[in-house]
Parts: sequence; C-alpha cells; structure tokens
Amino acid sequence: MEKNKGIRLLIAGILLFLISYIFDRQINLFFKDFRFAFFDIIFGVMTNFGVAVLVMLIIPSIILYNKNKKSVYLAWLTFIASVILAFVIKLIVLRQRPIEAFAYPFITIINYSFPSMHAMAVFSLLPALIRFLPKQKNLWIGFAFLVGFTRIYFGFHFLSDVVFGALFGYFTGIFLLEYYEKGKLCRK
Repeated sequence: MEKNKGIRLLIAGILLFLISYIFDRQINLFFKDFRFAFFDIIFGVMTNFGVAVLVMLIIPSIILYNKNKKSVYLAWLTFIASVILAFVIKLIVLRQRPIEAFAYPFITIINYSFPSMHAMAVFSLLPALIRFLPKQKNLWIGFAFLVGFTRIYFGFHFLSDVVFGALFGYFTGIFLLEYYEKGKLCRK
C-alpha cells in the first residue's frame, strides 16, 4: 500500500473509531428496540462464527487451492493471526459486553466485548480475498460488513468494538499480504 494512502486510511480509521465510541450506548439502545423476526433469523445465521469462517475462509480456500496454494496458506495465517490478536487485546482491555451473553466456562476471554473477534477475523481476510478473488470483491466486502453489523444488531458488541475489530483486522490483512507479496512469508 502507498505510504501516504496508508497513513490517511489509518487517521480516518482512528477518527471513525473515536466517533463510534461516542455513540456506543445510543446505537446499542436503538437496536434493542429495532428488531424484526425476519432479520433475527437471517442475521442469526450470519452472526455464527462458523458460518463466517465457512464463507470467508473455507470456501475461498477450496476455490484457491488448485490455483494458488500459497494464497490459501496466507489466508489461514491471516485468520489465525487475527484471532490470536483479538484474544490478546481482549485480555488487555477486558471490556464487558453490552448484554449478558452466554458465558463460556473454560474460555472466559470470549465473554469480553472489545474488540469484536468476528469483525477482526472477517476483515483481516478481505485484502487477500480481494487480491486473489477480485470478481467476488463485492460479496466479500458486503458479507464482512453484514457480519460486523449483526454483532451490533444482537447486542453482542458495541459499535466501537466492531469498528476497531474491522480496522485492526483489515490492517493486519494488508500487512500480511504485503509481506506475502514481497516473498517474506513464504517463498514464491
């Protein structure tokens, strides 16, 4: 990525995060009252982490495997890195979720809200998916945004959790893609 473009994108991301943080409570209260059964069903499927992984990682891996195995390794590395980074940040911040969610007895770190691991994982995959499967670019971007939106819609996360997760994930994906393209992650 061009250095000036990257800096502008980073500054815009920071501003977007700060603005989203200001409106966290209002957005959360809005979606408590703004629920429809139809959307609950559709978004309930989309917000499932397994569905997000299937659409954004497994299916693209199957498509790319015969064309470019190394891009598949990049996608999996990016996904794993984003999940690990999300866990580390959750351990540092320890922000409570906006609602009482199901408590995971052995992995209590998942019970924390900041950042959204869903958003971080799907947005980290976007740079590689757009690079290696550009014809489906709108599908990848749209699905990533819908996954992030569902996390807010159901009250699992504040807006700032999702915005930060999306931005940090996206920058993680760009960073790893650039290293990959320079031949520093694996030999071409």
